[in-house]
Amino acid sequence: MSRITQSCTLRLDSISTLLARPRAASRVSSRGRSLRAVLCLSGFAALTVISTPANANQNDVMNLKLYAHNLISNWNEFVCFNDLIHRESSWRYWAKNGSHYGLGQMRSTWYRDLSPRDQIKATLKYIDARYDGKICDGALASSLKRGWY
Repeated sequence: MSRITQSCTLRLDSISTLLARPRAASRVSSRGRSLRAVLCLSGFAALTVISTPANANQNDVMNLKLYAHNLISNWNEFVCFNDLIHRESSWRYWAKNGSHYGLGQMRSTWYRDLSPRDQIKATLKYIDARYDGKICDGALASSLKRGWY
């Protein structure tokens, strides 16, 4: 259970205790239950609005990860891709390390000028050509073997 769910549950339990009519401890009034549900849903809606930044766009890290996940059908391969990109650039598409650029830290200025989504596609295309499409056993294993962090 997430912290938000636990917090909501704890708060709603105390609210329902205050609102419930005197009854047996195991019973809660329907009014308390419906109020609890409304408060919980309101709380989740408020947290969603609060936690979503106003400047959220398609280049945010989570959106890029979702985009990559849509291109990679195997969950384990996606986890390895996520680890690989995190090691290379921490999902910063503007990252530069010497002559290497972008999410996949490719050595090309044309790669640097690609959109973040195109960088993901180009990185997957490179992995497909170089490592036979094997992200975990190919690209990530090679990075770990060389000690690249």
